[in-house]
This record gives sequence, C-alpha cells and structure tokens, in this order.
Amino acid sequence: MMQHAARAAENPSYKWIVMGIVMIGTMMATLDSSIVNVSIPAIMADFGANIDEIEWVLTGYMIAFATLMPLTAWLRDRMGYKALFIGSLFVFTAGSLLCGAAWNTESLVAARVIQALGGGAISPTGMAMISEVFPKEERGKAIGIWGMGVILGPAIGPTLGGYLTKTFGWRSIFLVNLPIGIIAIMAAAEFLLRDRPHRSTHRPFDFWGFLFLTLFLVSFLLGLSKGEREGWASAYIITCAALSLLGFVLFLLVENHTDHGIINLNYFRYRDFSICSIVIVTRSIALFGGIFLMPLFLQQQMGYDEMQSGLILMPGALAIMLLMPVTGRMGDRIGAKLPSVAGVLLLAVSMFMYRDLNVNTSLMGVINPMLIRGVGMALLMAPIMAAALNAVPHEGAGMASSMINIIMQVSGSLGITLLATVLSHRIHFHMDVVGSGALAGTPVFTETFERVLGHVHSLGYTYAQSKQVAGALIMKKMSQAAVVMSFQDAFIVAGFIVLVALIPSLFLPGRGNAKKGQEPPAMME
Repeated sequence: MMQHAARAAENPSYKWIVMGIVMIGTMMATLDSSIVNVSIPAIMADFGANIDEIEWVLTGYMIAFATLMPLTAWLRDRMGYKALFIGSLFVFTAGSLLCGAAWNTESLVAARVIQALGGGAISPTGMAMISEVFPKEERGKAIGIWGMGVILGPAIGPTLGGYLTKTFGWRSIFLVNLPIGIIAIMAAAEFLLRDRPHRSTHRPFDFWGFLFLTLFLVSFLLGLSKGEREGWASAYIITCAALSLLGFVLFLLVENHTDHGIINLNYFRYRDFSICSIVIVTRSIALFGGIFLMPLFLQQQMGYDEMQSGLILMPGALAIMLLMPVTGRMGDRIGAKLPSVAGVLLLAVSMFMYRDLNVNTSLMGVINPMLIRGVGMALLMAPIMAAALNAVPHEGAGMASSMINIIMQVSGSLGITLLATVLSHRIHFHMDVVGSGALAGTPVFTETFERVLGHVHSLGYTYAQSKQVAGALIMKKMSQAAVVMSFQDAFIVAGFIVLVALIPSLFLPGRGNAKKGQEPPAMME
C-alpha cells in the first residue's frame, strides 16, 4: 500500500479519488444493515416462513459479516488493497443478485451469507486505505468524510426499504445494490493504483487463531440473538456461552504464542488504542441499543409505519453525517479528548431526555433529542477512530481497522441484546404492578375510573356494562403506560452506559498529542 501513499503525495487529487470510491462501496454495504429489516414481513408472507426461519436472514448476515472481518489484514497481505477491495465489492454485489433471485428462505439465507462475506471486508479495507493515503495530520478529517458514507446508508435504509418494498416488492431492496456495486467496481478497477505486496510481507495463515476466534464470535452472537426467545438460563444459551468462553480462552492462548496472529493483540499494549477501544465499546452499546429502541417505540406505541419511522429518524442520522467531517478536523487539531468528553455528555443527555417519552410526545420532542444524539455521536466517531489508528504503527492500519470494526460489531450486538433484555424485564415488572391491582385504590385511579365510567354510561350502556367497559379501557391504558415506562427505563439505562465512557475519555490524547507527524507512543510494558 505504500504505492498508494506515494501516489497521494505526488498527486493530492488521488487521495480524494480513493475517498470517493471507498465511500460508494461503504455506503452500499452499510445500506444493507438497515434496509432489510422493514421488508421482513413481506418476505415471510412470500415464502410462508415463520419467525424462527426468517430471523436467519438477519442472523446469518451478522455472523458471516463478523467472521470475515478478522481475515481482512491477512488477505490484504496476500492480495493487496486494490484486489481485496474489488473482490469484496464483487462478492457483495453477486450476493445481492442472488438475494433478489432467491426462491425460498434457505436460498435467501445462503445468499445473505455470501453478501456478508463481501460486506465484512469492505468497511475495514476502506478505512485502512483511507488511513494509508491521507497523512496523519488529516486522518481525522478523512475518516469524518468517509463516515458520511457509513452513516448515510443506515440513515436512508428504512425509508428507502419501505418505499422499494411497497412499490416494487421486497426483491428490489437487494437488486438496488447492483448498479451501485457495478459503478464502484468499475471505478476501483480504473482509478485505484495496483499494489502488489512483497512476499516478505506475507504472513502464514493463523488457522487455529481464526478457528477459535470464529468459535467465539459465532457462539457469542448466536447466544445474543436467541437469548430472549430461548431464555437466558436455557440449555441452548448455556451451551453458546460455554463455547464462546472456550473459543475466547483458546484464542488468547494461541495468539500469545504466535508472531503471525489473525489479530495482533499487542496493539492493546498501545495505551491510546486500548483507551479508544473502551470508548468505542460503550459508545456502540448505547448507539446500537438506542437505534433498536426508537423505531420499535415509534411503530409499536406511536403508530407510525416503517417509512414514516425512517423519515423521523433521518434528521439525527443526517446530523451525524454532516458533522463528522467537522469533528474529524477538530480531532486533528485538538486531539480526541475534548470531542470525546463532549460527545459522551451530549449522548447521555439525549438518552435522559427520553425519560418522559410517551405516546403523546410531539414530533419535535422525539427529533430534538435525536439531533443532540447526532452531535454527540459525530464527536465520538471520527476523532476516536482517527486516534485509534494513529496509536499504532503506520503499517498496522489494516489490522487496526479490522480490530475496530470487530469491536463495534460485537459491542453493538451486545448493546441491542442488553437493552432488549432491560426492556423485556421492565415490561414484566410494570405489567405485574398493573396486574396486581396495586394501583386500584389510589385517588388517581378512582378519579379516572369514575370519569371513564360516566362517559361510557352516557353512551347508553347499563351501569353494570359501563363498569365492565370502563375497567377494560383503563386496564388497556395502564398496560400501554407500563410498556411506555419500560422504554423510558431502557433509555435511562443506555444513558448511564454512555457515561461509563467518560472516565477513559479523560485519558485520550489531547491538544498536545495532535501534532503533525507524531509517531505512536511505545508499547506499554
């Protein structure tokens, strides 16, 4: 990849060509992370599938995506960035075509796995390419601009998915990738400089490390995705947890005794990389968990459809997208500490603002916290990623980007599961309170019951009928209130999770560490 860096130094426009090509590919891959969800009911109806079968359309993609990421650094050494990036685009585009042509649930799941095998390499490879062609003093700005493509895909996914499914059918959500993929492949083939790594850079394939890491990731993600349905104390989940722990321990043992690991654990000995990783974990848990909660609330409690929900969520996503180049440049100038601290506080505030969220909340009451969250996320994304890449040696950008993406994938999945579990438990708690009749004797309940009873009785019902109807109406409202309070509780938990990142953020590199040409510090002993 040094050829690319040299070309960028000779021709400043080359780095922007790389940026444009990478953004197209990244946007295509990230688009599929959100566009499929809104079409699940239509796919189920078409194939006559149940929820257990259809969820593999999402789970299979997630697992294959995460499994491929660790291989990107090794593949880069064998193939070069250009060949790997084009190959990834081709596999993803071919998988999209197969998804559109699927004839049953099984063929769709298989096609989604193929899609993910391409998509899993696009993001880390693209991030590494950008890190290589942009000098260190511009890396934050570059990652911020690249991040616009990362955010744009998920931002428009629900809205675009809803429109395409309604207008052209669910197959169109996959076929829309074909023109984008072809354009990206042609542009990469035409404009990217061919790089042919020297044989001296080739590392042996770390088979056992890859095997045990895959065992850990697959078991961990399967357990998370099935936990609520199977029960956290079920034999299935216990088995997943045991296999995940076994895979993780064996992976650590193998990697500590090899010089060519699939993941370079020595990077965690770089202080700034470790700190950035902790911030990324807590940020991803809160971000992905929040992304899971809000569409659910908008559709289940406020009555919006998928397309409307996508439009409501879009301003927050656009705020992230538009601000990332600004915050990235800020990180280049003043370091990651102040942006991260400010981002953590704003993100936590946005979560706490939803403590009063209810079915009568105005649109601006929903959107305003999202805008604040968007500002906070923009401050937490580009500067942190740039600081993580700057913390390792220049030649380690590919490995570091793979590790960052794995961390985000795993912690994001953990965040969704954690907040889904919190939501489920709080619903049970609040419904038990409602069902126990503990509120029946309170003055508020009595006043409400008498008011509703009078209204129902005025409609012509007998007094006995009125009491029955009024009781049912009040219980329905109280049950709805219990669910709403559960969402409020989940958002509060997300806010406290974000605040955990405040402590490591204080130790991130500040203004004095954001100097032009600065080398990463020595490893911690």
